[in-house]
Amino acid sequence: LKVLLTHRPSCWGTRRSLAMVEGDGCHRVAAQHRKSLLLRRLAAKSPNGKCRAAAAAIVKAGGVLLRIEVHGKNMFYFFGKKGGKPAVVLHIHFGMAGAFAVHKIDPGATANTRLRFEAVDKPPLVALLSAMTVQHGSVAGLYEKLLKKLGPDPLRADADAERFVANCAGVKKPIGQVLMDQKAIAGVGNIYRSETLYAAGIHPNEPACSLDRRTLLSLWATIVKHMRAGFQAGSIWGKAKGPSCYGLTTSACGGKVKSWTAAGRTVYACSKRQQLGKHRATTSPQAAKVGAKRLGRMVPEAEAIARKRRRGESLAVQHVALKDDATIKAATKRSAARGAMKSPKAMKSPKAMKSRKAK
Repeated sequence: LKVLLTHRPSCWGTRRSLAMVEGDGCHRVAAQHRKSLLLRRLAAKSPNGKCRAAAAAIVKAGGVLLRIEVHGKNMFYFFGKKGGKPAVVLHIHFGMAGAFAVHKIDPGATANTRLRFEAVDKPPLVALLSAMTVQHGSVAGLYEKLLKKLGPDPLRADADAERFVANCAGVKKPIGQVLMDQKAIAGVGNIYRSETLYAAGIHPNEPACSLDRRTLLSLWATIVKHMRAGFQAGSIWGKAKGPSCYGLTTSACGGKVKSWTAAGRTVYACSKRQQLGKHRATTSPQAAKVGAKRLGRMVPEAEAIARKRRRGESLAVQHVALKDDATIKAATKRSAARGAMKSPKAMKSPKAMKSRKAK
């Protein structure tokens, strides 16, 4: 699992901004770990010494990973004894950079590796974790306490759209800022904010309290649709080839895209589709609950990366939170191929010389 530091649109504009892993990326990590780590007994150590207490607590609790939960951009791993109740909870927030990779063969820890997990039982595996936030505690003291500070996550089975509606009631802040507030709705980042508000035809500066219940429920349904597509495809654009508004100068509908800074982040709006104060046509809202069983098949990360390359999508356009042996093998193979192309012999080949003349 790996989080990239920046968002750098290539063929979709030139604006650059710091980025954080969004909710669908965390759900992809959890889905993969439920297959590879759940119910495994893991020995824990802290290679860089920053999480020695957490490692000791996990081992003392029994070391069995009993449960994994995701709430927006926050991940929670529950440890205890086999068949027992969780005694220790590990809270992870990737922030601007991080990694949590599972390997069949240990590649070795780095200076940023906070925790190293190794399977006590078979088959063998090693998991290396680094992230902005890594803390441990009890279910009541850590997990339940943090949960009260987070809004509903559109990709969870217990997500309630009415909570989102209630969190917008009486709020004079722009809806664009509310979507970035994890207390109002958990998991939405800057890209999803831009794309979902464009799809819903809502201007980011529209006061949240000015939107009626039907409009908010329709916006919620749009967010669910986009994030579910991102979860399935491993691309923040879902099945689309690129953004409709984010990072563009002209939107998908041909309107001029205006941008400005609010709360340190760039906001985008289409002058044609998103007009401040204008009536918005709403659709019938979906059900309030969206669970993991309804998220659909998750494309493996190696396959997702291959698809992005085929359609010319920059891998730096979003945060990549999922890495495994297959993705690392593919990256190594591609790096070796690039190195071979840059060798003196390859540079003198007819194909290379023809390519340079064309430029």
